[in-house]
Amino acid sequence: MLHHFSGQKKMSKERPTEFHKKIKRLKESRDGLKLNIREKSLMTQRLQDRNAEIIESRDLWRSHNKELSKEFARQREDLEQRAQAAREETERERIRADRERERADKLQIEIEAIWGKKSRA
Repeated sequence: MLHHFSGQKKMSKERPTEFHKKIKRLKESRDGLKLNIREKSLMTQRLQDRNAEIIESRDLWRSHNKELSKEFARQREDLEQRAQAAREETERERIRADRERERADKLQIEIEAIWGKKSRA
């Protein structure tokens, strides 16, 4: 029955030393494959861990950025309100100054009128 399978017939003709060498090469090859698979598995795990770190860092940055954006928006709104209040105050001061200038001009005219009457008399 052994002669029906060509692979088995060939193996039966090999010498035991050659057969042991072939087994040793196959074991070494298998061990090398296992080592490669183990190294790739470790590398994959390290990459997955690094990816998780990056995602966590990104999410932390996003939440921090969102908080800062809200804070900046509040500060901008506060500054806009202050600027508007300052513009309104400046306008009120300008109107007040114009009124005071008009009043001073009227007083000056009255004073000149009074002094003019005194100098003629």
